[in-house]
Amino acid sequence: MIPLEKAKFTLDISGVAGFFGGDEVLSAMNTIHFYKWRKYLGWYNSPGSYTVAKKYGRLANARFWKGLFPGGNTDINKFLGFDGEKGPSFFGAHSGTRMSHTSYIAHLLLSECESLRRVEAEKPVAVANSPTRRTADGIYPTCSVSIVQLPPLPEPGSLKRPWKIWIASFPILASVGCAATCGYFRDWYCFSMILLGMFSSGFACYAAGRGELIFSQPSTADGSPAGDGILYSGDRFVVLTGKEESVCAVTRGGFSLNLAGESQHHRMGVSSLLLVVQFLLQLLLIPQGTLFGQIMFLVTFVCSWLYNCYLSSIDKEEVQRNILMSSILGIDPSNMKKYTFTKRTTAVVFLLLVLQPQDKERMLNKLLPNKTDIWKEWKEQVLDQLDGKKPFDFPSIDSSNGKVDDHKLLENLYAFANNAYEMYEKHTDQATMISSNEKKV
Repeated sequence: MIPLEKAKFTLDISGVAGFFGGDEVLSAMNTIHFYKWRKYLGWYNSPGSYTVAKKYGRLANARFWKGLFPGGNTDINKFLGFDGEKGPSFFGAHSGTRMSHTSYIAHLLLSECESLRRVEAEKPVAVANSPTRRTADGIYPTCSVSIVQLPPLPEPGSLKRPWKIWIASFPILASVGCAATCGYFRDWYCFSMILLGMFSSGFACYAAGRGELIFSQPSTADGSPAGDGILYSGDRFVVLTGKEESVCAVTRGGFSLNLAGESQHHRMGVSSLLLVVQFLLQLLLIPQGTLFGQIMFLVTFVCSWLYNCYLSSIDKEEVQRNILMSSILGIDPSNMKKYTFTKRTTAVVFLLLVLQPQDKERMLNKLLPNKTDIWKEWKEQVLDQLDGKKPFDFPSIDSSNGKVDDHKLLENLYAFANNAYEMYEKHTDQATMISSNEKKV
């Protein structure tokens, strides 16, 4: 006897089966290319079939597929978010390269530097008429300078991470178990719809997951100068040191999907068509099943939806950052340091001391564009002593000439520069200590 066979009501879930959970499925599929074996683990009855079909069907380029899934063709790299956000600005220290926007890779590196714990925080001195914001745990920094030593690029390898198969087994086993239960009680309508859902979802996952995730970057000319430079966005600065090819990988590199022989994405069109067929058949056949079979069908949806929610909770940007740091750039965490400052002026002088750019004046004016007479006088004094070999020796301020406010401003600017040199000394001492320890090892 079939459980609930004499029940006088049915679950009419067929109308929402193609829409419920569609956003979670789309979000989950956006990370499929970053993990090994994920494309083979989609064999479960997943909700949101019509939503997924409409979205992924637009990737197919052939005229036939454009007729079935109108709305304009979508570039797969943009669709999957490999382009992402525009990166910060870049200023080359020796090459003179200036870029108003860099690649998404630079944005990822900037985000990675933001997550670093600071190794040193500025301890500002009290200066006239220059309030400093504070929090319960001390000074609240407004600027950060991260220093990243880029090693030579490692040999290209797989960019994918292993996936825990046992996690994917949860919705797969639920679908198999519910389908077998429906078959045992001879509810062939729900049995066949669960199997069709498993097949269409698995094929769609396989079709969407095809292709090799690669990292591409423009080639650099032989004999290029060192690629040292700074990435900057607002009051966040990242000093990059390393070969031109390594810096170029950050500023102009990017993720892309290599689909050899798949320019028209026919598999994507076929899988989307199959999802639409599944949606239509569910509308017709699920109401014909028993109440118990409909409950089993609903159970598969709930299990699949929970799994898709878990997948959609994965931070795609964090995954990309981990791949970037370990597999592409090969940066040792010990070669990344973050310093925080309460004043932008102090941060800029510090990074100029560290970087020692070829055109110091140009970089200083770019990062601190103030052009008043007091600022010009201060900049001249700083540029004359910016070699980092000895502390700043600023002339005494003649308080008998000029306005009192100008004297206070100049006094503050001198104090900011001296703070920057103190931080620079700490940085060089740490770098020397690390270098000596490496030699001993």
